[in-house]
Formats: sequence, C-alpha cells, structure tokens
Amino acid sequence: MKYSRFYHSLLFSLTALWGEPSAFELQSGATKKELKILQSTNKNLENLAIDYSARIQALEQSIDGMQSVIDGQALRIKSLLDAMGRQDMSIQSLQSSLNYQSELVKQHSTTIVDMQKSIDQLNAKLSDLTALTTELNQEILAELRAEYSSQSKSSSKSQTDKPSTKQANTGSQVEIFTKLSNKEVFDEARKLYREKKFLESKKRYEWLVQRNYKPATSLYMLGEIEYQRGKFAEAISFYKKSASVDDKASYMPILLWHTAWAFRYSKDMDNYNKFLDSLIRLYPESEQGRKAKDLRQNTNKG
Repeated sequence: MKYSRFYHSLLFSLTALWGEPSAFELQSGATKKELKILQSTNKNLENLAIDYSARIQALEQSIDGMQSVIDGQALRIKSLLDAMGRQDMSIQSLQSSLNYQSELVKQHSTTIVDMQKSIDQLNAKLSDLTALTTELNQEILAELRAEYSSQSKSSSKSQTDKPSTKQANTGSQVEIFTKLSNKEVFDEARKLYREKKFLESKKRYEWLVQRNYKPATSLYMLGEIEYQRGKFAEAISFYKKSASVDDKASYMPILLWHTAWAFRYSKDMDNYNKFLDSLIRLYPESEQGRKAKDLRQNTNKG
C-alpha cells in the first residue's frame, strides 16, 4: 500500500507540473509546439504512472495473498510441531509401558521357572510317597493274609462256647459307645490319650475304626498309643495302615518319624535309615525332616 501512495503522489506532481500552459506560453508558437510535445509526453508519463500504479496494486495484492499463505503455512507448521510434540510424548509413554511390560515378562518367566522347580520337587516327593505307600500296602496285605489264616484256623472251634470275661467286657463297652455319637467317642479317646490313659483311649479308637469314623486318624492314634506303651511292632502295623488310608495327612511327618524310631528300638537299622531318608525327601521343611537330616549327617560323619 505504501508503494501505491507514492506513485499516486508522483502522478499528482507530474500532472501539476505539466498541466495546462499559462497565457504567456500560449502566445509563443514555438512554445505551443513544445508544449504540445510536452503534453504528449506528460500524457504518456501519466499513463505510465497509472500502469505502474496498477501493477503496484496488483503486486501488493499478491504480496498480501502470499502473506496470507505464509501465515497459513506457519499455522500448519505450528500445528504439525504441536502434533509431533504430542506424538513424541505418546512414544515416550509407550516406551515406558513397553519397558514395564518387559520387566513383568522377566518376572513372570522367573516365577514360571521357580514354579516348575517346585512342581518337579513335588513330583519327586509324590513318586517317593507313592512308592512308600505301595510298599506299605503290600506289607498290610501280607499282615491281613496272616490274620485271615489265623482266623480260618480258629473258625474250627465250636460256636457254642460261652464268651470269655474279656468278650463280655467288650460287649458292655460297645453298648456304652453306641449311646454316644462318633464325635463324642472320638473326643473322649483324644482326651484320655492326653491324660495318658492309653488303654481306655485305645478301646475308643478301636471302636471308631470299626465304625469307619476318621479311620486314618484313629489308626494313627492307635499307633501312637502302642508307641507310647513300647509295643513297637504293633505301632508300626497301625502306622502302615493309617498311611495306606491317607498318605497326605498333616501328621505324616510325625508318623514317619515314629515309624523310623520304632524300627530302631526293634533293632531294625535298615528300615530305620530307610524311613529317615523318606522323611527327608518328602518333608524336608518339617521339624521331623530337619531332625532326620541332622541324624543322617551325623551318621555319615561318624
């Protein structure tokens, strides 16, 4: 716009300079001719000034248009830069998330490896326990066959014999137990055991085994009673029967520990060491497992 004003001013000045001739100039012929030429030149200059003014206006409009385009492009560039900034923040956030996920994967991988090790250990324990249970079952079957053979021999006796005093007492005890619930008999048996009234406790646990009430626990407690009474062969028999019913009971470490010592008291060192080794493999973190490990280490040192 400033260029347009300049040329308009120039055009005005030229027009004023080469305007109409004065009265004095009109009196001279030569002056008229020169004036005519001057007017023609003036006209050309005026047209030229108008043309330049129009061009300048067009250029100014083009410049204004270009400025608008430049401003628009600047706005777009700013918008793109802002978008790039946001994308950069998103990328950083994604990278942080990726790093976190990668760390989680590492942790999970470590956990999986640890779990696999635990599973392998449990499988090894299960295999040992299965082998031990199979062996116990075989021994129990042998004992049952022996008992069956003994019963078969005694079956030839007359069935009309009068019951002995012991049988009569047993009958009266059974009659007493039938008046109580199984749970009440079980609670009495446990109470009597704690009071070291082993024979009274034994009668109740035998009754519970016949009633098939908590047979694994009742057989285990019969083993404990015989163990406390020093009848180690009977204790071992009850322990084996208990393990064959439930080999995952919470008292299994104690059962194996007392079985091992029952064999030792019976001068059977092979089975004593065998049950200590089974205890170490199956229940290494139990109190009895740690004691068994110490015993085996001391034996090896000796």
